[in-house]
Amino acid sequence: MNKKAIFISIFQMAEKGELTSIEQSEIMNALISYGRSLKPDEVNEKFKQIRLGTRHLLEQTEKSLDSALDSVHEFHKMLESVVVKEKSLPDGATVGDDADTIKFIDSLKKDAYNFSQAEKLIGISRQTIKKHAESGSYSLKVTKIAKTDYITKENLIVYYRDYFKKDGFGF
Repeated sequence: MNKKAIFISIFQMAEKGELTSIEQSEIMNALISYGRSLKPDEVNEKFKQIRLGTRHLLEQTEKSLDSALDSVHEFHKMLESVVVKEKSLPDGATVGDDADTIKFIDSLKKDAYNFSQAEKLIGISRQTIKKHAESGSYSLKVTKIAKTDYITKENLIVYYRDYFKKDGFGF
């Protein structure tokens, strides 16, 4: 049996809170076999060490359980705060966006913008934005609507983050 299987087996036994009669029998047989291999004057001392070691192991396991439980509770609290924060963000914003990025996203009221409108919103010249669109730089893509190139709100947000190196992180 590999270590992972033993680990899973121990946790399954621990979750039940008791050993089956077969598991008890296996442990007893192992202890009897071990005890028979000892000298008669060593048996009591070795079994006493096993008993104390078992108690110590259980105490350490309890401490590990408490620490793991604390860690899991902290994780869930952090996750809950992330969810609350994410719900309060404007559409297109992600947890991790800085205040400038959120302010920029909040300023976007339309679904698509031409290059002149994008220039006013972002503060980058129309020619530079057009050059980036033509080369695909900074993830900028355009959508043609009636012979005019537009940048969708979603792509404008991606472009803003890429151009200004503002890495928000979404979930």
